[in-house]
Amino acid sequence: MRISSAGRYGKARIVRSSDRMITHYALDSRRCVPGSLFFALRGKRTDGIDHLKEAERNGAVAVLVHTEDVPRALNDSSCAVLASDDVSLALMNLATAYRALHPHVRTIGITGSTGKSTTKEAIGKIASALGPTTMTSGNLNSEYGLALSIMNLGPETKYGVFELGIDHPGEMERMTRMANPSIGVLTNIGNAHLESMGSREVIAREKAKIFHPGIEAGFICRTSRYGPLIQTLSPVELIRYSTRDVSAIDLGLDGWQISYRGVSFRIKAVGKHLLEDVAGAIRVGTHLGARPVEIAHALEDFEPLVGRSTVQGSRVTIINDTYNASLDSTRSIIRYLSRLSWRGRKSAVLGPMKELGPESRAAHLEIAKTLVRSTFTKHFLYGWEMEEAYQTIKREKGKERVSFTQDFEELEWMVRDEVTDGDLVLLKGSRVVGMERLIPTIEQGVALNG
Repeated sequence: MRISSAGRYGKARIVRSSDRMITHYALDSRRCVPGSLFFALRGKRTDGIDHLKEAERNGAVAVLVHTEDVPRALNDSSCAVLASDDVSLALMNLATAYRALHPHVRTIGITGSTGKSTTKEAIGKIASALGPTTMTSGNLNSEYGLALSIMNLGPETKYGVFELGIDHPGEMERMTRMANPSIGVLTNIGNAHLESMGSREVIAREKAKIFHPGIEAGFICRTSRYGPLIQTLSPVELIRYSTRDVSAIDLGLDGWQISYRGVSFRIKAVGKHLLEDVAGAIRVGTHLGARPVEIAHALEDFEPLVGRSTVQGSRVTIINDTYNASLDSTRSIIRYLSRLSWRGRKSAVLGPMKELGPESRAAHLEIAKTLVRSTFTKHFLYGWEMEEAYQTIKREKGKERVSFTQDFEELEWMVRDEVTDGDLVLLKGSRVVGMERLIPTIEQGVALNG
């Protein structure tokens, strides 16, 4: 896109023009490259207008700022300046218009309370075997991240695989307007973001909007208890999927051996919940026209993104499940690892599950009950939300089996003093807690304790 002296881009006006070409889009000044258009969004902790100089140093050829920030933008930068009364709306309008320029692309939108990223990655691998594919990068599943992902579509792109994460009512409508998904996938309905959504039924109704009037096909997990409600809201008959769609042999921490329509392959995803995500991806891939052998080749040795029940470590085996935490996902990985045969000790290091609103107390107590019934020998609980869970486990298993703190540094010392060779350690907690920070601590601990 060339920045001419006239015209509007996503309802933004050109204040200072340039003959340089925009070839890239960025929301973070640190991610700008030569040819970037930098969107100076206003966030909770920072304002994009404060980072114009860095954006230009990194290669931005244009910046889009709020109208009232134009004088500062003209002073702080020498590149082209575009202005809008609402930068975020301009970004989404631009993405919507950009998507409309690529009507040949079949887009797959994935939403759900958990499992979105794993399902997206697996579908992306299958789609890539069929033709050029653009995907949501990493966990950029917000409205802004979706907009950037859409603007990576090209004339050669055949498939777009996008993750649609929402935490407020109204977001799904804006996201489907941008992405216009040809196929919708809804993994499950849980209590993630319950605080802002209000109830599970509201979550179900909002996520069901991915099945918009123009949808070609919709997929939903067969075990979803909100399936009947979501079906009534869908314009198409939804295709149900589950782990029963494949034959699978549990290989423990080595993943699963899967057979699908006579073809076998292995994935490195740990836990039945991740197997379910892959089963959904297989059904979508079949709908796209992929043959079983193509699916097998695409998913051979597939593993989820780091932080989604990924296995790492040598002397101590760490199950890194720190990307996020809900009642369903936390309970699922605890139960799976509890059943896992293991020669050494098992420890669970759990941070709080955030944004659960009025269900927070009950959810954390439910995790305590799950831990009491588990085969974990030691429990480390962190965060004020875990205090009652600590009291429950102490009462049932004894104070020597469980530790609790609200101080992360103290948690580090607790874990460092306990871990030793041959241990299995589960790390789990909501994203904002950053439980992955304990990984170096665990590695140091085993070096010290032997």
